[in-house]
Amino acid sequence: MGTDVLTVQLADGSTVGYCAYGDPRGRPVFALHGVPACGAGFAWADEPAAARNIRVLAPNRPGIGFSSPRPGGWTVAEYARSLAAFADAMDIDRFGVWGYSGGGPYALASAAVSPDRVDGVVVAAGMGQIGVWATREQFEKTDRQMLDLAVRRPWLARRIMGITGFAARVAPSRAVDSFAGELAESDREVIADLGTPADAMLMFTGAFVTGPGGVVDDYAALARPWGFDVAGITKSVEVMHGSDDTMVPLAQARSLIELLPNATLTVWPGAGHLGTIRHVGEVLDRFV
Repeated sequence: MGTDVLTVQLADGSTVGYCAYGDPRGRPVFALHGVPACGAGFAWADEPAAARNIRVLAPNRPGIGFSSPRPGGWTVAEYARSLAAFADAMDIDRFGVWGYSGGGPYALASAAVSPDRVDGVVVAAGMGQIGVWATREQFEKTDRQMLDLAVRRPWLARRIMGITGFAARVAPSRAVDSFAGELAESDREVIADLGTPADAMLMFTGAFVTGPGGVVDDYAALARPWGFDVAGITKSVEVMHGSDDTMVPLAQARSLIELLPNATLTVWPGAGHLGTIRHVGEVLDRFV
């Protein structure tokens, strides 16, 4: 359990690396990580999930952590089908999906692609779809740059991400300071509770263990058309967002629920992009 990375082989022969938290015999919920990040970033959900008899599984997308790369990349909708294949490999029939930040689009895609298998949907601090209800200009500088370069100059994006990932691994204190500079004051308090700088950056550094390619492909998938229409989602969707989020503004959540036919918005007053960590119990309660 915890931040140890496990692996499972899918029917197509590819490997998915994942982390497991909470109750091993509990109700399965797939925690979908942000970008640039990996499944090791959900360690803070371990005890709250166990207390609610929830089994949290956090798979890494292709090329991230120890997951097999996918040459040519993927669309958000295509990854949702891969997530269903991951469920098959884990012998799981029905599951909840909890998408955090850049994982939010993939949670929505799962609700669209596998509605008969998805038991609940939570999108927390979820990124919006560029050109539909979000613009690049709404994101903070680093994400704005990477969303652009991942599509137009992926070779340069890989170089930048490779250097950034290496620097965060060898100098985590400096990386934490840099990350904190992009966040709301409430988020800086959350970071201080995540342990050592290396612990706090594990969600980021763990994504680069086999190189930066998967992270760049992830950015590209989010920057391009997603391959499904959110207005066609019939499942109930819980959208949760901090009022002071500087990385994904609350306006994107408000615009999203206007498009979804069956959605509820919960705003966390004073919370930033990391508000999910402080409100993890509230998130998990949606799956009980």
